[in-house]
Amino acid sequence: MEAFCYSNPMNIALISGIVAAILGAYSTIPYVIAILKKKTRPHQLSWLVFTIMNGIVFFSQFFAGARLSVIITAIFFVGSILIFLLSLKYGTRKSSRWDKTLFGIAIVTIAVWYLTRNNDLAIWLTVIIDLAASTMIIFKLRTQPDSESAQPWIIATVAYIFTCISLMGTPFGILYVRPLYGLVCDAALVFFIFLYMSKSKTKPAPDSPAKF
Repeated sequence: MEAFCYSNPMNIALISGIVAAILGAYSTIPYVIAILKKKTRPHQLSWLVFTIMNGIVFFSQFFAGARLSVIITAIFFVGSILIFLLSLKYGTRKSSRWDKTLFGIAIVTIAVWYLTRNNDLAIWLTVIIDLAASTMIIFKLRTQPDSESAQPWIIATVAYIFTCISLMGTPFGILYVRPLYGLVCDAALVFFIFLYMSKSKTKPAPDSPAKF
């Protein structure tokens, strides 16, 4: 197996890219089902930002030379469009002042990318955009801990692991930024989903006496 990995890095990269694409596509399915069953209420501002960001990431990575590792971004771009459209009917519009501030940061970041048209800069800027949108989801989880399903985010995390492997043989550089960030960010979202869900379950019922 070790000999295969070293003598055929392109094969490993290709297989990993395909697995990442399949997992990326599959991760959208349970999320959409959860939305339609009203078990998940996607945050409209977050998914609007995700849609714009994934579009920028796809085109900037493609023009920067990414091929296998960009497949998952293309899938997430299409998936985010679908989820945003569903959020208009099934999602939540509740936004705090902080949510609007984060959305403003995302819009400014998009404007900077548009003006510079620099692919490397765009990739770094999308990390800021994604961080803003992900933070909005975390804030939503604090008040609505049951509004997100962990399963899609777990699958997406695994998909990013394979995306990183698909870069095997590619010199470490700008093309690693989005896959590595996606891996860390989605894993963090899984952590916060379980954290706030567990906290909500341990809270005493309104009519129950508090435990000391």
